Amino acid sequence: MIVLGLLGFLLAGLVGCAPSLNTNGARSYLLGTSSIKGNSTIKDSELEALIPQKPNRRFLGLPIFPYLALYRAGQVVYSREEKQRKLREITQEYQQKAAGLENAPDRLKKVQRTYGKKIERARRRVEQGNFAMRVLGEPPVYFNEQEVSRNAEKMQSYLFNNGYFKGQVSHTTDTSFQRVRVRYLITENRPTLIRQVRYQLPDLHIDSLLTASQKQSLLIPKKRYDGDAFEEERIRIETLLRDNGYYGFSRQYVSFLVNDTIVSPATDSLYQQVDILVRVSNPPGQASHKTYTVEAVDFELLPPNSGLPLLGDTTRFQGIRYLYSDQRFSPRILNSKIRVRPGALYSQQNERDTQRQLSLTDQFRFVNYGYDSSSTQLKEFFRVIPMDKYQLSADVGLNVIQQQTPGPFANLSYKVRNVFHGLENFEVNLRGGIEAVTGFSNADRLYRSQEVSLNTSLIFPQLLLPVGASRYQLGRFNPRTQVGLGFNYINRPEYTRTSVKSALTYSLQPSVSTFYNLSLIDLNILNTTRLDREFQNLLDTLQEQGNNLINSFRKSFVSDVNFTFIHNTNSFLEAPTNAHYLRVALESGGTSLSLFPGQQQLIQNVFGNLQFFQYLRWNVDYRRYWPIRGYSSFVARVNSGSVYSYGVSTVPPYEKYFFAGGSNSIRAWLPRRLGPGSSPPRLTSGNFSVEAPGDFLLEGNLELRGRLAQFFGNINYALFLDAGNVWNLTTPGTSGRDDAFSKNFLREIAVGTGFGIRYDLSYFVLRFDFGIRVYDPYLQEFVLDELRFRQLFNTRQKNFLNINLGVGYPF
Repeated sequence: MIVLGLLGFLLAGLVGCAPSLNTNGARSYLLGTSSIKGNSTIKDSELEALIPQKPNRRFLGLPIFPYLALYRAGQVVYSREEKQRKLREITQEYQQKAAGLENAPDRLKKVQRTYGKKIERARRRVEQGNFAMRVLGEPPVYFNEQEVSRNAEKMQSYLFNNGYFKGQVSHTTDTSFQRVRVRYLITENRPTLIRQVRYQLPDLHIDSLLTASQKQSLLIPKKRYDGDAFEEERIRIETLLRDNGYYGFSRQYVSFLVNDTIVSPATDSLYQQVDILVRVSNPPGQASHKTYTVEAVDFELLPPNSGLPLLGDTTRFQGIRYLYSDQRFSPRILNSKIRVRPGALYSQQNERDTQRQLSLTDQFRFVNYGYDSSSTQLKEFFRVIPMDKYQLSADVGLNVIQQQTPGPFANLSYKVRNVFHGLENFEVNLRGGIEAVTGFSNADRLYRSQEVSLNTSLIFPQLLLPVGASRYQLGRFNPRTQVGLGFNYINRPEYTRTSVKSALTYSLQPSVSTFYNLSLIDLNILNTTRLDREFQNLLDTLQEQGNNLINSFRKSFVSDVNFTFIHNTNSFLEAPTNAHYLRVALESGGTSLSLFPGQQQLIQNVFGNLQFFQYLRWNVDYRRYWPIRGYSSFVARVNSGSVYSYGVSTVPPYEKYFFAGGSNSIRAWLPRRLGPGSSPPRLTSGNFSVEAPGDFLLEGNLELRGRLAQFFGNINYALFLDAGNVWNLTTPGTSGRDDAFSKNFLREIAVGTGFGIRYDLSYFVLRFDFGIRVYDPYLQEFVLDELRFRQLFNTRQKNFLNINLGVGYPF
């Protein structure tokens, strides 16, 4: 049956290759692949973007076209006349229902809503065909000589725009298997370089501004001519001047004169040269452009609904007038968010920064700005509508966690805005969930895990530090101070555990892509109230083997100071972009124990006998994203970190160790089961593997991403290669193999590969990654050939297909 199914699939795909007849009875050939040859500087991807016609999709690169076959199968049973008749019937029925309802607007709206959807569906079936044609398949793409000629013309224009004034583009065609393949032949010829850039600026003040910012110019001598750079330079000049008081300035005042008649015998055979004159004209009839100053600034808090009275109370603070309706906000805090000041030169950037900062406070659902101008004075105003002071939200769903069975959860959140009239937010979050998880000792058995957490936080829109009024000057960086207190309860068959956490965290966000986070206080009290006897025996056995998991279940006090820096230029739009991501995390645990020697005894007097930790930890995660073509991209990642214990503890808290393996790590290994080093897997008496912590982590990932199909969302694929491991930095392992980091660490780097399927609904990405081992550091041998298709999922084999289920992209 499988063989017959494959043969049927292949036959259907090949049927999609059959040519069609046009309306004149002539044969129409399908469009084949397009190739670009001859270009050496201009990238293929840039020229391919100028070709809007794409051939029908293949299956795995083979000459099989299943989507076209599905479309043609739908055509067999599709009748356009029948669908048009149905559309006319629905339209007539709607007209009959709507007749006479002019005096019943509610009934008329209901009829319009009902029949509007029916008519839209019927019209879609007329224009796009049935389900197989619209959703499952894709219409045939035919070769068109005129379109190919237009593509060649666009490419030649693109060459000219990019400095190849004498570039030429031609094309040839080749027909095979009823498809026409197109080859575009590119002749770039010599490029055109910019020799010099001069400015003609009758306004002396503008002349000084442009001279001071000349390093930011996009027209650079000795660089290749780029037509797009001229428009970008216009925008740059407009932005620069509008940020320095020139409210009425427009890019239309900027023009360019290009001199391409330069003759240089020494270089003419290599490249052509041009001189560029940048001219900024004055307004007609004026000797210079006007500069505008801000005469007054108003902040208007509009009522949330029209039933409330308009602006009432008025307050002035540092020259800004605040007008309130039914709520009050601290003028001092608002003043730190408003970048526009009376008496200052007009700045477009200050307006936008103010709008962004007010929006980030989570206090206003609407933020707008405007101005009234007279002569050279501007009266600016910012108008906001506040959000509801009290907000209650609830949601339910399924937890999808690596290597665990999805379980239900419920989340209840309550928020109070503007608690002390200083734009503060108070939040309470209650969460409960049930998960089916594998046990520590038996990976084949599922347990029910119940977890309940209660977290509260008070968020201030400023840095609460003893630095006086200077803390208000950081308003443009979105400063926040968060005071948090939380309680967590988890109950599993092996143990019952509680934890209490309190934290004081400061954060700054200078730009959309940059984020700083500093926790000066992060205190945790961990207490295990119940341990199953069998699980206790397992912990003792693991400790003898060098695994300090038992430390996580002792009553402990964990304090640390941590700092995190994130720079992320990836917007995760539908089309891949050239971007990068950097995360640096530094952590010092138990630092106060050295600064205040009596602290340990004081804490024990209050909370009883506790275990303390002192450690240093760092982690760096760097990711790079390269778009290839269309919806394809290539992603590289390097992740490394280390933890070092000192002082009162010989080991760090178990949660501070590093682990390798799993859906966001080396995907050919089970979660947290790789390493350390070349040590054998740690096994229990029941021959089940347990987690393998390490002091030092080094891992890297390469991933090629692309799109397979669309079905109520994007079905994407990934091909990946993972490499890495964890090691111990202090003592070698006690399990017969060295797990310490040494000069031979390269032989202990695990290598895995595989493929993934991702279902992207834009707001939700469901991910399936299938990993197989290539090199096993424990065996120190190539194990790819050990994969047995009859035992693909048997984890007891040297190699098997490891399934990783996750939500979102791995990196």
